[in-house]
Amino acid sequence: LSDILVSLTACVRLKETLKVLVYAPGSSEGEAYMKSILQCLNLSATSCSEVSSRVLDGWVLLPMASGASKADLTSSSLGSKLEDALEKTRNLLERVHKIIATQQSNEAVVFLGMDAPELPLEEIVHGLQTSSRTIAHMCPADDGGYGMLSVPRNAPSSQIFQGVRWSNNLTAVSQLKSLSDCCIDISIGKMMNDVDEPEDVIRLAKRLIRSRDDIQYDDSEGKEDILNSLSSKIGSAIRDRDTSNACLHTWEALIDLKVISNTSDGICLNNSRIAP
Repeated sequence: LSDILVSLTACVRLKETLKVLVYAPGSSEGEAYMKSILQCLNLSATSCSEVSSRVLDGWVLLPMASGASKADLTSSSLGSKLEDALEKTRNLLERVHKIIATQQSNEAVVFLGMDAPELPLEEIVHGLQTSSRTIAHMCPADDGGYGMLSVPRNAPSSQIFQGVRWSNNLTAVSQLKSLSDCCIDISIGKMMNDVDEPEDVIRLAKRLIRSRDDIQYDDSEGKEDILNSLSSKIGSAIRDRDTSNACLHTWEALIDLKVISNTSDGICLNNSRIAP
């Protein structure tokens, strides 16, 4: 979460973009916890009921719609929660445009999961641009779900999440069909790698080591694969800007957990630290 918050805030191409953090439980305790995380990162936080002219400088905290039971907070059925978040974010956009007196016409909303620290910032910027032209943009995840979805203004919030198979290897496919059934065109971007299982941590560590030291592992990651490529429609103006994501907080956490070690021979991966 920390790397995602920092990377999105630092991206110059997203400076004029409203950034909303949907949190659960949607209580005062939940809001206080999220504020403490943002404060530790030296990022500003504003309650959704207290937006001001400086709202684009930080994050707006929006409580996730949920019932009173603990089971509802851990439910994998996200449809009603995403519908509520989309409606409230669109309302926030209208309020912000009035407060800062902008004529901004792009009212696309990008949904991002919090379990994929390696953000494809180019895809996010591209998704906002694409969805301003009434086209949705999705980055599928390697487990059958999706890590990013950019929703255009003409997408009906009450319909586009209906019938989606959440926490399923067909989540992305069912989401694409739901959008298609609503006559929303869709473009597909680079695959994202979320972290759900212990083996996902090993793969994440390998990718981070490789990105720093150009170490190659004998696996299929990084080889020619259309899903590992950025959308072909992403222009050089986006690619050449501040779209790097160093995952510094994730890197430090992996070292603290001794998943990654610094030795006299360099950086190495401790596979034994992850239970099978």
